[in-house]
Amino acid sequence: MTNRETSLITIYSQRLAGYLMLHGFVLIRLLANETDNRNRFLFANTPALKDCIDKWQIHKLEGIKNIE
Repeated sequence: MTNRETSLITIYSQRLAGYLMLHGFVLIRLLANETDNRNRFLFANTPALKDCIDKWQIHKLEGIKNIE
């Protein structure tokens, strides 16, 4: 039996959450963050999701590299 807490991943970046949703990942839950005015986005923690996050980070770093 899997633990529900370990099967979810929390994303704090609205841009990353939007990117994930545009790539077909389903938002499980949207929660308010108690420490500031930002939101927390919960997604199912899957290898495909982690791959997509890695691709987003690579594209983000390439964009910063091109600015310099």
